[in-house]
Amino acid sequence: MSEINNIKTSVPLGVEATRIANGQGKRDDVKTADGQNITKNTDKVTLTDSATQLQSLQQIIADSPEVNAPKVEALRAEIAAGTYTIDATELAQNIIDFEQQTIA
Repeated sequence: MSEINNIKTSVPLGVEATRIANGQGKRDDVKTADGQNITKNTDKVTLTDSATQLQSLQQIIADSPEVNAPKVEALRAEIAAGTYTIDATELAQNIIDFEQQTIA
């Protein structure tokens, strides 16, 4: 524990955390030939292929409509015309499949 207490930082941790939170990242001070200080960002962020794919899928989901309007309209038309039929066996199997998915 004494090693932790002896560590000294050139920038207080709160200041560094504020820089990172403000998008400034870690910085290195560099002196030019005439003695002027310039600050250069050294942090770089890269995303894995999986993270990029996940981000793309999230955007596709966000852009897609919540309701399939053409399908809803087709079902409404069938119900109104009296041609919509329910296959009880298929319905029962779908309920069983759904319940097995929620249990697993």
